[in-house]
Amino acid sequence: MKGIRQLGAAAGAILIVAASVFAQTTRPAYRPAPEGARITSEGWMAPRVRKHPAPKLPDEVTKAFIIDIRDPGGITLTTLESVERKITLCKGRGAELVIMDLDTPGGRSDAMEGICDLITKELKDVYTVAFVNPRAISAGAIISLACTEIVMTPGSRIGDSMPIFATGQEMPEKLRGKIETNARTLTQALAERNGHNIDLCEAMITSTREMWRIRNRKTREVRVVDPDGQSWRRLVANWPGTEATTAEDAELDWEFIRAIDRKKDVGLVMLTDTEALKCGFIDHVFDDLDGLKKHYNITATPIRLEDNWSEDLVAFLTSPALTGLLMTLAVMCVYMEFNTPGFGIAGGTAIACFAVLFGSHYLIGLAQWWEVGLFGLGLVLIAVEVFIIPGFGVAGVSGILCCVIGLMAMVVPNAPTELPWPQTDLDWEWFAPGLYALGLGFALGVIGAVILAQYLPKIPIASRLVLGSAQAAGDAPATADAPIMHVKVGDTGVVETVCRPVGTVRFGNELCDATADGTTIRTGARVRVVKRTGNQLIVEEA
Repeated sequence: MKGIRQLGAAAGAILIVAASVFAQTTRPAYRPAPEGARITSEGWMAPRVRKHPAPKLPDEVTKAFIIDIRDPGGITLTTLESVERKITLCKGRGAELVIMDLDTPGGRSDAMEGICDLITKELKDVYTVAFVNPRAISAGAIISLACTEIVMTPGSRIGDSMPIFATGQEMPEKLRGKIETNARTLTQALAERNGHNIDLCEAMITSTREMWRIRNRKTREVRVVDPDGQSWRRLVANWPGTEATTAEDAELDWEFIRAIDRKKDVGLVMLTDTEALKCGFIDHVFDDLDGLKKHYNITATPIRLEDNWSEDLVAFLTSPALTGLLMTLAVMCVYMEFNTPGFGIAGGTAIACFAVLFGSHYLIGLAQWWEVGLFGLGLVLIAVEVFIIPGFGVAGVSGILCCVIGLMAMVVPNAPTELPWPQTDLDWEWFAPGLYALGLGFALGVIGAVILAQYLPKIPIASRLVLGSAQAAGDAPATADAPIMHVKVGDTGVVETVCRPVGTVRFGNELCDATADGTTIRTGARVRVVKRTGNQLIVEEA
């Protein structure tokens, strides 16, 4: 009897060892917590794997900007335009960190896609943070996925991104399926880009997905999984709906922690800050903006780009229509000033136009200080060519080139350390209309100057304001032996000193003061006398 019992015990031991060996060979092997693993209260999660590496932040962040996406009525195309303008400003000022301050119930899908596109393309080299404060629902959640990192405040929530009608009604099945496909594709791309769990993100959009949080009993690794994928229902113990714990469950490596979302609830994933931390969806929760500033070592006060009257005013001043109008007016006033003695209203108006043109673009980061300086240098060179150096040569050509380069560079949203050349779609979107407006404005200004030269001198009031003739020295009648008495209407001569409008003209052996008839006449040009009044000769180019 004793021998039979010993034989049975030995057989049982052999069966246990065989079962153990079989279990070890059929179970997947799991590694321990790797370096960089995200530690949670329930275990550890694998490091985030990004398809697009996160931009590097400096040790001290001195150029941080905050863009508000806080629309109680929802995200609209107006929101998209506002974000586009602010991102342009951030690029122009060389931003190191951009914070999207989110509090939104969702909004238009086209506006959402536009904002995601701006973040991923225009700010691809800038560290971006989605600050969920306190909600990023629907479109807001997907915009958050576009950012380099997502952080939340206590009590905040994110998710519930299923497309619906603007009225809040659910879409018909076929239409919803079509729109959901587009939303899921975008969500998947953003999740892959920044290392988020794709299944969890898609479950925010599709109500038929079920998500579990599970843990490995040996390694303490925590995962968020779709139980219908990779046969997780057979690999996880104690999940809802199973019978009481069995010996077979005890042999399973994975144990059920919590259902984030269930099919029977016909719901969508909506994460609180606590749940988002446990799922590895986020890594940080900050009480307020000060906590965020401390974490990223922001040493200079972040600049909040708010929507206010000054933002609207700058947007109006930098619009292509006003840019073209200012350019037209400035060119006409410069022409009038060059053809008017002294410095007057026309010169002041031209300076004001250029000041508004460059000042407004400088405020939003389009115009850099060196671009303004280059344009100013161009004006100085042109003035030297016109007033000091006879003829037209190197100084005039150089001045024109400096002005053209300064104006073209002004409409490119480049950082101070970058060359002013469009590199992204947004750059071209700003550059092309701006260049068109400047070119059209200059052309209209030249046409206006030609019209002024032809007609304004013949209008009494306008001729006094714009092209009034300067008098030659003295108004007393000339004496009988004065040189001017030897010159009569119709005589021709050669300009000795440029007539702007007053200069000197040689008629044979006689040198006389003369006034150009409404235009500037260069040195060496042949002129004809059209009128003689007392001691004043009025000439025109022959």
